[in-house]
Amino acid sequence: MWVLTTELDSTEETTKPSRFPVAVWLLLTGELITALGVGLTQPYAVVMLHEVRGISLTVATGIWALGPLTTIVGNAVAGPLIDRRGGRFVMSAGLVMVAAGGLALAYGPGLASAVAGVMVGGLGWSFSLPALATRLAILAPEKLRSRVYTLQYVTFNVGMAVGAALGGIAFSRARPETDTGKAVLPLLWAALALACLVAIVLSLVAGRQLSPKSDSDEVQRGGYRRALGDGTLLRVLGAAALLATIGYGVYSAAPSVMALAADDPAALGWAGVANSVAVVAGAPIALRLAERVSARSALLCTAALWALGWAICIPTVFGAGLSTRAALTVASVLIGFGELLLAGALPTLINGMAPDELRGRYNALSSLALTIGMAAGPLLTSAAAATGSTDYLLYVTVMLAGLASLLLLRNPVRVPSVAPPGDASERDKVPDR
Repeated sequence: MWVLTTELDSTEETTKPSRFPVAVWLLLTGELITALGVGLTQPYAVVMLHEVRGISLTVATGIWALGPLTTIVGNAVAGPLIDRRGGRFVMSAGLVMVAAGGLALAYGPGLASAVAGVMVGGLGWSFSLPALATRLAILAPEKLRSRVYTLQYVTFNVGMAVGAALGGIAFSRARPETDTGKAVLPLLWAALALACLVAIVLSLVAGRQLSPKSDSDEVQRGGYRRALGDGTLLRVLGAAALLATIGYGVYSAAPSVMALAADDPAALGWAGVANSVAVVAGAPIALRLAERVSARSALLCTAALWALGWAICIPTVFGAGLSTRAALTVASVLIGFGELLLAGALPTLINGMAPDELRGRYNALSSLALTIGMAAGPLLTSAAAATGSTDYLLYVTVMLAGLASLLLLRNPVRVPSVAPPGDASERDKVPDR
């Protein structure tokens, strides 16, 4: 098998900094194929548990919520594994777990197999995502990291959209509650498992596995202590958690509350379309900005865009300003473009600070911060809906955006300088982990 190494074989790579290494393209291709599988399955997970496995809707919804919970534990475990065994190994192991979890969910007997499938799949994602982020950081030249991460986010969203569209076409001909639909549903998870297998092969081709850089007791036993002792990292993680709360967490729940309160459920459809269009259409702009704007500035822009998006909705809650449909559409566009900026900036910032021997832990902590924010947002929205105080929720989102900006502005983030073209520095020769 032909294998690409991560070391520079000549000075051509450094003299052409605008081109992505072939190994990066292989990993992004695997990401696209995996995203197709996710798009095929994620919208129909609860339906499959109910229609095919015969589980009640209440229990099926509760089971599906277990996946994100396992990612919290998985993120903590993934960091040391990446630093000790390498990103390629952990990424492959995570994708194997995703495939196994999907097959258990679709074909396993009894309730226990469904629960195990969801949890194993969630654990697999918590392994594969920080491992992929670590590998891309090592494979891509530092000047191109933000563009690579932005393209990764766009690639995943495009793949999910195409997968969801294919699933929609399939079930427009055979509804899930029909016998044909019930036969097709488990096949979607088999397709996800196949997509994971293809991504594993591409991951193996993308780079050889070399020994970890350090096996010292300090790294093996005190890695997280060292990482969490970095005050700058803690501020960035805090800002990331706050931004994820308002941009991912609250956005996943608040539009539904606002649309139902205004008796305009169709507003959700318009908002979803607007968000997707913003992500795809805004990608070229975000890729250009990635070359011209620092990662910290991009995160500050994200905070400003998301604060503005929710601020526009405040008069709407009181029956003034824009209609609910228009307000949510505008907010969705702003949030979508902010997603692009954050997707490129946050991992670039994290990997710019990360020592090579702790890179896996830094990326795992970044994933954990985002996971916490995604969980906190719906909880805040639920509390606001229960008390009838949606306006206070929107005020809080604007305040959290301001707090995230203060954390980012407090001290400059330490990002190592990039070696000049033609200088094959030691950092360029870091092994593919």
